[in-house]
Amino acid sequence: LAGATGLATDFGGFEAPAAKRPRLATPGLGAAAGPIAPDSKEYFVAQIKSYQAASEDEKQLWGSYVDLYLKGVKDPNRHDAATLQEFAVNHQLPPPAMHWGAGATPDWVAGPDSMKEPMVQRVKAFQKAGAEQKEAWHSFCGATKDPSRHEVNKLREFIISFSVP
Repeated sequence: LAGATGLATDFGGFEAPAAKRPRLATPGLGAAAGPIAPDSKEYFVAQIKSYQAASEDEKQLWGSYVDLYLKGVKDPNRHDAATLQEFAVNHQLPPPAMHWGAGATPDWVAGPDSMKEPMVQRVKAFQKAGAEQKEAWHSFCGATKDPSRHEVNKLREFIISFSVP
């Protein structure tokens, strides 16, 4: 029961806060809301949140960055677009991973990279060559072992560093 103060009063004579409304989907991140502009704050927030969700290493990198440069404020929504963009560019963040309905892809997400699939196959073949090669990939890639889930730049770096045929 909510009184004039907006507080529920059926708690043994004391007032408790009224129940919060359920949080709706983040604006701009759902299929119904449509794609978000690539240079918008919403895009950079989604990009950083997606980056953090990719692995514990990425999450720790963001945490270290904000501790050092942004007074420890970890929520990307609490920073301006220029600050978020600087982090995204300096750390070569991939586009944000978003959930789009019925196989739809927003206009700003690039199509499949024609260079990526051959690189993925090279890394997979390299891993199959022996335990040492497999361990080299695992120590390089972090928590995400599947080469197809890495960006072309990361695959290229591995291929060059380890002379993958």
